[in-house]
Amino acid sequence: MEVKERLRNDIIAAMRVHTDTNTLLILEKVIVQNLQGIEITKSETCPATIDNTNQYIKELFWARKAPKLSSETTKYYLSTIDELIAIINKPLINVTESDVEYYLMTKQKSNSGASLNNLLRNLSAFFTWMRKAKIIPSNPCDGIERFATPTKPIDHLDAQQVELLKNGCKFKRDRALIEFMRCTAMRRGEIPSVKIQDIDFRTGRLLIYGKKSHKYRTVYLDNVALYYINEYLDERKVGENSKEPLFTHVRGDMTRALDVDGIYVAIKNIARRANIDKNVYPHIFRKTVATNIVKRGGSDEIAGEYLGHAPRNVTARHYTYKDEMHVERIFKNYVEAI
Repeated sequence: MEVKERLRNDIIAAMRVHTDTNTLLILEKVIVQNLQGIEITKSETCPATIDNTNQYIKELFWARKAPKLSSETTKYYLSTIDELIAIINKPLINVTESDVEYYLMTKQKSNSGASLNNLLRNLSAFFTWMRKAKIIPSNPCDGIERFATPTKPIDHLDAQQVELLKNGCKFKRDRALIEFMRCTAMRRGEIPSVKIQDIDFRTGRLLIYGKKSHKYRTVYLDNVALYYINEYLDERKVGENSKEPLFTHVRGDMTRALDVDGIYVAIKNIARRANIDKNVYPHIFRKTVATNIVKRGGSDEIAGEYLGHAPRNVTARHYTYKDEMHVERIFKNYVEAI
């Protein structure tokens, strides 16, 4: 790492605990602009401001990479890194392929192949960031093969199970919630930020911010979903232009948004009351929408477009323009209740 880059990183890492993410981004731009054209050399007689310790690297990760990730992903990455450090007991800048293999070997007794692949993916993502930040020259995970895992059928709800779920809806919010998830395929982390006024009740159109992609995308609600959402809103005595969250608590402060944990509990309770012999959880609705698109004749690519997955090929990412009507056609052809 060049001295100028190291100085910038030292300042950003040191300031992380004193300011917010947006200010950090502004600070980094100011540093880059003011160091342009300036040559900096390291004095051999002066000690470095911060050594390349594991803690320093993690602080830098928090300051520079974590703002681009969800809090859950950041915690998952760092907990895996902490576990690696505890087992191999050496600086991250000196970690080798053999160290990573040894760590994974110690985890084999208590983890499946899929879980080991998740750990490997966490480590590889972290070391890739270190390489791009010029902290290390290469990623020690690059040469490690993924673990073999049995191919399982994609978990989803069939039509009968969706119908059974309706029997478990105790509150009007329950039915509105499962119809909403059936149509939008939204991640549960994206739902709490949806406001009532965000929905175009005439067309069913809803513009949402993707928690994982950090991009806006359009989803749609069909007439069935809009019917039960309106029933729920009538019960709350709020109108279509309300700035209140779409889904709120049914007890206590009923204007407070239902958070990610509340959504999980609500879905679990609906499934329990419906006596469904299946593990039902919020993300299964997303898988169900994708599965149904393919069942109805759509391609994997079309399913990915509706779910908000980034295009895999260069042409789709940079050269192919698709208007808003494209997503609406996907919804009407493959997702809307028939």
